[in-house]
Amino acid sequence: MLTIILAESELEIMPREIANHQMVASFAHQRRKQPGCVLLDSNYHHAAMNDLEDGRRRGRPDITHLFLLTALESVANKQGKLKIIIHTRHDDVIYVNPETRIMRNYDRFVGLIEQLFEKKIIVAEEKKLLELHNNKTLENVIEEEKHDFIISLSPDGKKVDLPNYLNALKKKKHKDILCVIGGFPHGDFHSDISNYSDEIISIYEETLTAWTVASEIIINYNNIF
Repeated sequence: MLTIILAESELEIMPREIANHQMVASFAHQRRKQPGCVLLDSNYHHAAMNDLEDGRRRGRPDITHLFLLTALESVANKQGKLKIIIHTRHDDVIYVNPETRIMRNYDRFVGLIEQLFEKKIIVAEEKKLLELHNNKTLENVIEEEKHDFIISLSPDGKKVDLPNYLNALKKKKHKDILCVIGGFPHGDFHSDISNYSDEIISIYEETLTAWTVASEIIINYNNIF
C-alpha cells in the first residue's frame, strides 16, 4: 500500500483577521454565504491577504484540487493500492475514501470543501467520502498510519532516480510506503520533517508541483510493487 499525505496544505476557512475586509465581504455576499464560511482563496482575496501572516503562501485550494484529481483517477487508486490523506496548515486532517470522485469544476470543489469544514463529513449513498478531523498534527497522522518506510519529498532532499530508488526499497522488503508531499505553493515545510522521515528525497533538479510529484510517485510505485 502507498499512503500519500499532502502535508501543510493551504486549505482553510477564512481567517478572522480579514473576514471583515471589503473584498471578502463582497465575495461572500455574491455566494450568499457568511464571510467566515468561505474558503480563503488567493485568486479572489489577494488584496485582503496582503497583511495576513504568511499571506503569500496561503489560500491555495487549487493545489489540493489538482492533487486529488491526479491521485483519485490513478490506476493505483483504482486497483486499491493507494491511501490519500490531506493535512492542513492548521492541523485539520481530511481522510479521503478512495471511491470518492472529485468534481473537475473548481468552484464546485470549493463548495464541497466548505461544506466539509462545516459538517465534518461528506456522505453519498451511505458511504463516507470525506471526513475531517481537527487538531491532528502531521506527526500524529504519520504515527497512526501503517508503513514500512517514510519518505518526504523536498527540493533540498537527496537527489534520486525514482524507479531505481523504489526498486531498492522493494529489495529491502519495504512495501507499505508512506510519502509526505508539501501542499503549499513555494518554500519548505514549517515543521521539521526530518524528525519523522526515514529519508528526504528530491526526484528532479527543478521544483515540481505537488500533483506532478504525486503522479510520478504513484505511477512508479504501481509499476514496481
